[in-house]
Parts: sequence; C-alpha cells; structure tokens
Amino acid sequence: MLDNNALVAAATPVFFGLIALEAWSAHRRHMRVYRLPDSLTSLACGVWTVTLEVFTKSVLLLAFAWVAGNVAPWRFDAAHPGTWLLFFVFLDFLYYWAHRWSHEINLLWGGHSPHHQSQEYNLTTALRQGAFQDVLHMPLYLPLALLGCPPEVFITLLTFSKFYQFWIHTRMIGRVPFIEGILNTPSAHRVHHAVNDCYLDRNYGGTFMIWDRLFGTYVEEGEACVFGVREAAPGWNPVSAQFVWFAALWRDAGRTGRWLDKFAIWFRRTGWRPADVALADPHPPFDLAVQERRPAVRGGYWLVAALLLFVLAAAQSNVLIRQLAALALPARMALAAGVTVALLAMAWTLTPRRA
Repeated sequence: MLDNNALVAAATPVFFGLIALEAWSAHRRHMRVYRLPDSLTSLACGVWTVTLEVFTKSVLLLAFAWVAGNVAPWRFDAAHPGTWLLFFVFLDFLYYWAHRWSHEINLLWGGHSPHHQSQEYNLTTALRQGAFQDVLHMPLYLPLALLGCPPEVFITLLTFSKFYQFWIHTRMIGRVPFIEGILNTPSAHRVHHAVNDCYLDRNYGGTFMIWDRLFGTYVEEGEACVFGVREAAPGWNPVSAQFVWFAALWRDAGRTGRWLDKFAIWFRRTGWRPADVALADPHPPFDLAVQERRPAVRGGYWLVAALLLFVLAAAQSNVLIRQLAALALPARMALAAGVTVALLAMAWTLTPRRA
C-alpha cells in the first residue's frame, strides 16, 4: 500500500522544481505570471492544508475502510490492474460531482473556495488547497467504498488525481492538440478558475472532460480570463482564508429572523442569502474591473521576513509529514501549532497596517 504522506513528500520537490521552471520561462517571455506575496500565500495554504490533513485524513480513511470492509457486499482485489482502472474512472466521475456541488452549494463552497481565491494563475495556485475540502467530500466518495474499492486504491487514486491537476494551473501552455476537450488541460482549467460571466461554473472535470460534455458544463477558452473569487478575498492570511466563507454564512445565519433560513443557508445554492439579511445589508454588484485590482502589501524587508517565516512553517510541516509514524500525538500537535503560528506571522508581515 502506498502511503499518502510519503507520496506528498516525494512529489513536493518536483512541484517546486516545476514552479521554478515556470517562473524562469515567464521571465524569459516577459510575462508577469508570479507575484511573490500571492505565491507565498498560495503555498502557505497548501502547507496548512497538508498539516491539518495529518489529523483529518486518518479519520476519513478509517471511515472509508470500515464501510468497504463491513458494508460492501464484495471487495475488489487491489493487486489486479482492472481494479485500478475501474475505480479510476468511477473516482473521476464522483470527483466531477463533488467539484460541481462544491461550486453550487454554500457549505461545500466554504471548503473549496480557498483554492480559487488567488488573483494569479500559476503552478503555486495548484497547491492552494482548501483544508476542509476532503472532509466535506468524503460522504460523496463513500459509494466507492460501498462498491468494494480497497481503501489503498481510493487514497492513491485521489492523490494522483490531484497530482495530475497540478500541471493544468498555468498560463504558459495554450491549447493542447488532440486531448483538448477530452482530458483536463491548462486552457480548460483556466476557464474554470475565471470569474468572467461567460466562464462562471464551468469545466469541473478532474482528469476527464467528458463529464462536462455529457452534463452540459463544458466551455472552451475565448476571452481573456480574470481570476479570483467574486466575494471579498482574505488578503494574505492562509489560515483565515480557510474560514472566510464559513464565517460569512455564520454571520448571515445569525442575523436572519427566520429559523428555517438559519439552517437552509448552509445547503442552498452558493451565494444565496436570507431575504431579510440581503435587504438590510446588500452586497455590491460584481464588477470585473474592480476584480482585477490587487490588494495592498508590505514590501522590502517585510517581504523577506515573510519568506523566512514561510520557510520555517514549511520545514516544520515537512518534519511532521516525514516523521509522522515516529511522533507521538503531543509532538504532532506541537509541530502543527508551530506551522500555524509561523503562517499567521507571515500574514502579519505582509499586511499593511491601517493608519
């Protein structure tokens, strides 16, 4: 059985090497693809996510294994190649719906929205993950367990699905001949990340784009993409980024006078608000020109300090992942706390102080 943490640890140097290659290529082509504060925040979201998942993924896998072992009427052989091929297709199909519902349902958007918050689009954006996304998605993946998917097959395929999607987060590659519209590509995924009206809620596929074609959500790239989220982004804080949408839902749930709406808001379509709250505190209409503005940031020595704090957080997270089996729970929690404090300090150094 392949260990998920080992896979992540082994892939990380490859990811950083490709990020460096993309940055070098963009520089040679005089393209402004990277902004250091944004990239640091994206990478920091990824660091905090893998740190938190040290604790959450084991619980999720135990639940998956219990269903597969005690409820499923049969179990497929993990040593058979057909098992991997079959569940690769099934997983990608379920990923499409989990991803689509993560854009269409308020609660699920809270777990997925951190991935979309960056106003840039480069390989660091791929690592900007939602720390609670897999927790919220797990019930949607349980049909695989009911079908008898071995847990080691599930977690490995899910990890490799995310690895595949790394390369599609780039502006340096145009349309890819032969596979465009069949497999997920940078062009197709740029559409997915764009907030332009013509691109909104499109191209949900993980590896295959056939699901989007089948269910009517596929759109080809045309006009220039503008990236980010339509609601206010959280600036440079990779920890608060994980809670910003949940906090907005909590506030609106607390302010509405209708008890049914206090519950319904979590499961209604993304962006839905109780009528009394929307009337008392309406959100401004979306403006694409405003969306293209970048948040303020402190530069100079503050930026150097932020970089050092990120390295400190990443180093602690690396120790946690690589030495996980040898660490007792208090040591794991201490390292996770160290990662969190370093990332919060990084955000503080990047954020300008109010006058």
